[in-house]
Amino acid sequence: MKPQVITFADFQPGIALGVHVECYTPELAATWTSIFGQQTDDGANGAAEAASVAMALTMRAYLTVASPRPPGNVQVRQRFHLHQLPRLGETVSSVVHCIGKQVKRDRLYVDLQVEGVGDHGRPLFTGVLSVIWAA
Repeated sequence: MKPQVITFADFQPGIALGVHVECYTPELAATWTSIFGQQTDDGANGAAEAASVAMALTMRAYLTVASPRPPGNVQVRQRFHLHQLPRLGETVSSVVHCIGKQVKRDRLYVDLQVEGVGDHGRPLFTGVLSVIWAA
């Protein structure tokens, strides 16, 4: 049986939608270096790579937890705060919360916050995605 599409009515501010857990693996790092390069001067094995992976983990958490989505959603705004860099081999747990929703000019706006923590609850990042929800 196909899961029900998440609708605007399903979002409750202050309520967690779910958790996405993913490890910052060498394979994930290799995906980054395949795009940007494998040399230290390219940012590999350093802060640029880790910060980019943190951003990717934010989006993966949103896409995994807030699913299935109706077709036609539009991400209109994004804020991202990096508290600490994730470490290679670290397991990152990202909780997705609805922090607000409103109807503005006949459009359904949803604000979702993604909080990422690493090993031992180490705070890594906070992302806020504002989406015009299609249904």
